[in-house]
Amino acid sequence: MRRDIQIDTHINDLVLKNKKAMGTYSFEWVSESDLYLMGQIIIPKTVDVRILQTDGLKIEIPYTPVYKPFKIKVLRYYDEDNQVAVVNPVNGSEWFDVYTNLWSQQKKRLCASQLVMLNTDTYIIQLNYDDGIGYVWSSSLLDAVNIPANIQNRNLMLQCIPSNNYRYPVSGVGLVRYLHANLSQTDLANVLQSEFKADKVRVKSASFNAYTGDIDLDLDFSEADESI
Repeated sequence: MRRDIQIDTHINDLVLKNKKAMGTYSFEWVSESDLYLMGQIIIPKTVDVRILQTDGLKIEIPYTPVYKPFKIKVLRYYDEDNQVAVVNPVNGSEWFDVYTNLWSQQKKRLCASQLVMLNTDTYIIQLNYDDGIGYVWSSSLLDAVNIPANIQNRNLMLQCIPSNNYRYPVSGVGLVRYLHANLSQTDLANVLQSEFKADKVRVKSASFNAYTGDIDLDLDFSEADESI
């Protein structure tokens, strides 16, 4: 069966989904100096510290209006009396300066109040041990949804008006042209047959639902699927 990128035919836009399915870890602002805000992330001892470099940690940072750059530290929680900080290998401290690659630029220092430029609440913090800094990203990684194309192709074929598809300028049924016409006295049936036949789909039957204003089609996709 053919597959295609999903389109919401009601709003004529791509359907996107968030591919970052990650657990969220605790974050809090702990102090403020004249130059910096300081925040900390607490992770359980069971978390493999290697993900700090690979996938990063998903955290929820509350908005703060403070226009200062910030540093973060990561604490591994063993119990109330035993919490070990991840050491910055560059300067030997427990703090990492935070940067971003906003708009695909080179690393840029980000102030706490500017986090909303990335996302409203949840972020990914990724540590770079070579540079001794942390990178912050939006936690939303949106991607197009890939679905079986048969039904979607049917809907798009019905909506498309010939000349509106630049790659196939003569394709499309253009149902809007028939909305205020007497369907029994139009050439809609012939148009349906010819357009879907060109797409290797046979129209077995078609009916108009006067209550919903929809065209109900019974289609045979076997030839189209065999050609893949």
